[in-house]
Amino acid sequence: MDKLQAEQEKEFIKKIFIDEIGRLQSEGFHFFSFIMMGQAIEALGCFLDNKPLKARAQSSKRFSKSLNILMGNDYRKVNKDHWLYDRLRNQLTHSFVPSKSLLLCSRANQPEAEHLEWLDDRLVLVAEEMYEDLVKGCNKLFGMIDKGKVPLKKIAASPEELGIK
Repeated sequence: MDKLQAEQEKEFIKKIFIDEIGRLQSEGFHFFSFIMMGQAIEALGCFLDNKPLKARAQSSKRFSKSLNILMGNDYRKVNKDHWLYDRLRNQLTHSFVPSKSLLLCSRANQPEAEHLEWLDDRLVLVAEEMYEDLVKGCNKLFGMIDKGKVPLKKIAASPEELGIK
């Protein structure tokens, strides 16, 4: 394993997926953080397969693989038959309009239901809870990278080249 490449990969994930989404949330942009988290979940899945980063027709597979391996059973259950992929990642990414099947909220406006619970036929997603789970998933991936359990990917630009410090 190329330790330098592994560290660069982890630094990219930390700065782009963890720090940038965390910054959105700390500034109160919870809705936009859901869009980015949906994309980040999918992108984390690309680090779990042997295909190139830009491999075609991998979106739902990578999203599901990321949820299943990095984020756990509760997410796996709500993504049965790509349900969460369709309603969170796809709908927000392509239209910026949330699905009526989801109740996107922050802790400040959270209803009586908990994160990943159903309320009136809508799945409750709490931005801060989902972000914490995403960070745990990133950390799990970091452990897999350190142990050489996942293939390293060639990332075209560093966070610094993207203007992110």
